[in-house]
Amino acid sequence: MKKFSILLVIMLLFSMFTTAVTAEETGSIYFLNYKPEVTEAFEKIAKAYQDETGVPTRVVTAASGTYAQTLTKEMDKEEAPTIFVVDSPLMFSQWQSYTADLTDSKLASFLADDTYTMKADDKIYGISYALEAWGIIVNKDILNKYFEMEGKATEVSSIDDLYTFANLKAVVEDMQANKDKLGIEGVFASTSMKPGDDWRFQTHLMNTPLYWEFDKDIDLAGEIPSFEFKYAENFKNIFDLYLNNSIIDRKLVGQKTVSDSMAEFSLGKCAMVQNGDWSWGQITGTEGTVVKPEDIGFIPITIGVEGEEEMGLSVGASQYMCINKNATEANQKASLEFLEWLFSSDMGKEFVAKDLQFVTPFTTMADAEYTNYLFASENEITAKGKKGYPWVVSLIPSDQWKSNYGANLLAYAQEQIDWEEVVQLAVEDWAIEAEIVNATK
Repeated sequence: MKKFSILLVIMLLFSMFTTAVTAEETGSIYFLNYKPEVTEAFEKIAKAYQDETGVPTRVVTAASGTYAQTLTKEMDKEEAPTIFVVDSPLMFSQWQSYTADLTDSKLASFLADDTYTMKADDKIYGISYALEAWGIIVNKDILNKYFEMEGKATEVSSIDDLYTFANLKAVVEDMQANKDKLGIEGVFASTSMKPGDDWRFQTHLMNTPLYWEFDKDIDLAGEIPSFEFKYAENFKNIFDLYLNNSIIDRKLVGQKTVSDSMAEFSLGKCAMVQNGDWSWGQITGTEGTVVKPEDIGFIPITIGVEGEEEMGLSVGASQYMCINKNATEANQKASLEFLEWLFSSDMGKEFVAKDLQFVTPFTTMADAEYTNYLFASENEITAKGKKGYPWVVSLIPSDQWKSNYGANLLAYAQEQIDWEEVVQLAVEDWAIEAEIVNATK
């Protein structure tokens, strides 16, 4: 009996040692996810990968608007993220010392070129995993009802005519006046200005005026340029159009979230909402949704600038995956193999196309089958010869500027400050933040 007990202990110790060695050899994966809207999808992917390979795979998602703080906290832990995300040249400069060189990785070989990478000294340290586009999402069925409506005040008869602000404004205001006939509560969904949910306006809506101000002479990797807000009135044009032709009073926007806005669109309460192709899952996944997938499409954001009729959507990469070079070699290897599997295996590509709904820069995804009609709309706009806006918002100097600007936009929407004060504060804050950032370059 004693010999049996000793043998049992030896076997248990050997089993524990073997397990530890195996884990050390195979490594483990910890992905700190940037996108709350695909949390469930990434968790599903992690489970599938772990079941298939036996490699421990964990996904943690930062709350909306808190990624930088969450990353800082998680990197201080013994089991830090092995895969993390940077969202701008500034954030990359802050975390570059943690990023592994991916230049010669198999993942980098999947790229057609290095357009959608984060580089330093001609080496790749971050790779985009989702090319995203944003504009104004429309319910084409409601628009067609308007185009066919008797007694309408405009001569606009097609979605193809909505490539100038003048036409958009005329149509929106007439639709608002006829909202009961059209069966909607307002043309636009709520302008979500609740802190943390105002990014569609303090960041994304700024892309168009910034593009025109910098006169297309844009170096996204260079110094933060000076900013005069030359197209402030143009920004006000489109922002006021949203606020004044919405399903809610403008003074209530501080209570609204992005989820509220997307649900309003899904349920057919409105005809338009500003957002990007990443919101497809929110639209189609809303309980009780009435909008048909084939009726969902894009039109560009217009602000009343000469030449805007030749422009399309804002298209680019907003986040870049990085491998934590301070992780063990086994964990780095495991993390890269996970990403390679995700973007090249049949199972992984199906997850990317159907669950994550990401358009990627990887050639391996060329044969992926998507179910997102917004992607088809993007292709249609490109086929018309429209030029996409680059993501000039990458030059916004800091998250602090965005937060300040968002708070001021909310105050303006609630009629607590006038537009001139919004503009003045935006310019002053930009100068302060840009000086700080440029001093580090």
